[in-house]
Amino acid sequence: MKRKGWIRFGIVIGSLAILLILIWPAARLWRRLGIEPICIQGTLPDLKFVPCPSPVADQPVGTPRPLPTLSNQGPIPLIVDDDGSPDGTVALLFFLRHPLFEVKAVTISSGEAHPEVFAAHIQKLLAGLGRPGIPVGIGRAAPLEGNNAFPDSWRRASDNFWGVSYPEATVSQQPQPADQLIVETILGSTRPVMVFVSGTHTNLAEALRLNPGIAKNIQAVNVMGGSLHVPGNIKSAWPAIDNSLAEWNIWVDPVAADEVFASGLQIHLAPLDSTEQILWTKADASNWSSSTTPEGKLAADFLKWMLNSRSSQGVYIWDLVAAINTADPALCPPVSLSVDILTNPGPDQGQTVITDQSPNTIACLDPEADQMKALAADVLGR
Repeated sequence: MKRKGWIRFGIVIGSLAILLILIWPAARLWRRLGIEPICIQGTLPDLKFVPCPSPVADQPVGTPRPLPTLSNQGPIPLIVDDDGSPDGTVALLFFLRHPLFEVKAVTISSGEAHPEVFAAHIQKLLAGLGRPGIPVGIGRAAPLEGNNAFPDSWRRASDNFWGVSYPEATVSQQPQPADQLIVETILGSTRPVMVFVSGTHTNLAEALRLNPGIAKNIQAVNVMGGSLHVPGNIKSAWPAIDNSLAEWNIWVDPVAADEVFASGLQIHLAPLDSTEQILWTKADASNWSSSTTPEGKLAADFLKWMLNSRSSQGVYIWDLVAAINTADPALCPPVSLSVDILTNPGPDQGQTVITDQSPNTIACLDPEADQMKALAADVLGR
């Protein structure tokens, strides 16, 4: 029996190797023949087959526009609310380096992360980057309603910080409940605060429930999430979940997202429509690696990890595109829309639907890829 087991194991590994050799590099050819190529993501025992990102060879890095000159009021106060994702961490590194923003707090929601575990990583990371004074908040362990969740294997990877090493230092502060930290940060700011949500909307929704008055001192909410004119990314990444319409960040806690979108706050949305128009490649990783800053080098390490574990041809960094759109909205023509969130359980739960009501969302649908890459290179690669 042992011998048969080893033979089966060898057949599986050999088959996977053939798929890697023949299908992955030939993605462009398969598409020309009208066949959707399949890529392999993850490591044993958590391998999964997903559609390969479309090869984009004509996305050069353009000449970056000058970084903004700060007003007399100084940088924009910013809360970064992430669900413990690698792309969300890259977005955080981008904001830490961008002169237009001052990160006032980082809050962790339940998505890819187990919030308590990932908040500890972020605390040590911020201290290691010389920013121990930025407080970190821990969100609740589950959505406001229901039990939608990311796959366990993805969450284990987040717990382990994907095996990526980072500068860390001793932490003296204790993390706070995320909703309380959001309320305190907004009420304590002398200027309107911008909120960047690159995961579930649970923390912001709870903060608005805790103190609805904070809405008066929120400049805007910039969101990575949803899919408006393109399919969702749940079933394609994890076929066991029968939902091909929603995007992960919205689907995990659709009730929270619905409350935020209906709050009257100014919502700037970067959905899959735009974030999956830009592929990040080895050239970008090489550029960021040349940075003289630990943030740039760490962002490069994350991109290398994504390329190694997802697709060597190029990967999506959804939250980075949303962060760049936050920094320079001119790089993506704004489209005013009325967006509703479907909350009832079923195969369309979490879908972001365009309605004919008054606009509540400013969407980025057609980004300037070369300029977005240029801005990322200017901020992370210098």
